[in-house]
Amino acid sequence: MDYNATNFASVNLLRRTRLMTLGYVALVLHAHLPFVRHPESDYVLEEEWLYEAITETYVPLLQTFEGLKRDGIDFRLTMSMTPPLVAMLRDPLLQERYDEHLAQLQELAEKEYVHNEFNGHIRYLAEHYIQEFGNVRELWERYDRDLVKAFKQFQDSGNLEIITCGATHGYLPLMQMYPQAVWAQLKVACDHYEEHFGQRPRGIWLPECAYYEGVERMLADAGLRYFITDGHGILYARPRPRFGTYAPIYTETGVAAFGRDHESSQQVWAAEVGYPGAVEYREFYKDLGWVSGRMWASSITKSPAETGGYRKKGFTILTGRGRRRRSTLATLWATEPSKLSIYRE
Repeated sequence: MDYNATNFASVNLLRRTRLMTLGYVALVLHAHLPFVRHPESDYVLEEEWLYEAITETYVPLLQTFEGLKRDGIDFRLTMSMTPPLVAMLRDPLLQERYDEHLAQLQELAEKEYVHNEFNGHIRYLAEHYIQEFGNVRELWERYDRDLVKAFKQFQDSGNLEIITCGATHGYLPLMQMYPQAVWAQLKVACDHYEEHFGQRPRGIWLPECAYYEGVERMLADAGLRYFITDGHGILYARPRPRFGTYAPIYTETGVAAFGRDHESSQQVWAAEVGYPGAVEYREFYKDLGWVSGRMWASSITKSPAETGGYRKKGFTILTGRGRRRRSTLATLWATEPSKLSIYRE
């Protein structure tokens, strides 16, 4: 990646003289799920990726944004929303199916509360999730099932900048021998963004943060002003940037490049050193219907053969090297499978 060092230096000097600050922290979230929609089937396992993300990621984010605004905090955040994710969030069929999924979660939590009448700790957790799922439903219905509209309001207020991604999250370096395919990924993504957010996007999270030399020309032609790439795309730029990934650089086309910080990414992603590998973290694949043996747990799912979707995290963790660790409570729960539930510590 070649960039204009003189332009970058002058911008930094202007910032230092005007604001007298040492720097900024840019919080950038990447929201993406592959497009999954199967109207021909009542139960599709992959659709649950969307339902789980709505319940445990997108709605909690919106609740946090609302809380910050309520507390008078003028926050700033950047977040990508990929075209496949936006399309799914606004699909009437998937909205209806998520509504049913949430109703099942609420029913399951209520049943767990009744079932654990004499197990104070699990009953407390069940009560917690009754309230949590109720809060999720309140927000879901308040925005008429349209979470894209919910996020858009924070962009309109100047608190959130929503950026785009490739139209199908396609890996652009593998398409560079077909420039028309790369252009289609960018053009369709920008047009789709404008259709849903009422304006052109200013930035893009490159799919898989993957950059190849020359793609910045197409980004400029698409009207994009900056992109997010992996850290080594900045570190090995020509000439080597003075501040590494700790400052953006400008390409020769005028499009700015921001490098993802490796250490921060490791903390939220890596199984060995990040929080997903901590024993306190909920085990994503723990399944209540499977471990409890209670027939009603699976009877409220779409498919009697599947117990998926109603999971309790926190039982076991597989680290990056495949070592299995157990939390203190996991041993207790292992001896009382009938008490296992979907709830976290």
